[in-house]
Amino acid sequence: MPAKRRLTMRHLRQMLRLAASGTSSREIAVVLGIARSTVQDNLQRAAAAGLNWPL
Repeated sequence: MPAKRRLTMRHLRQMLRLAASGTSSREIAVVLGIARSTVQDNLQRAAAAGLNWPL
C-alpha cells in the first residue's frame, strides 16, 4: 500500500468549489487526479468542520 500523500490547500479549495457547483465526487477525483474515496472523505471532514464554498 502506497504512503498517503497529503493534499495541498489548492486541491482542497478546488474540491470545495467543484462540490458546491454540483460536480460529482467521481468527476472531482478525475479533475484533481486523486481517488474518489479521498474526495468523499475530505468533503465529509470539511462538512463536519463547517467549511463550505465560498470560504
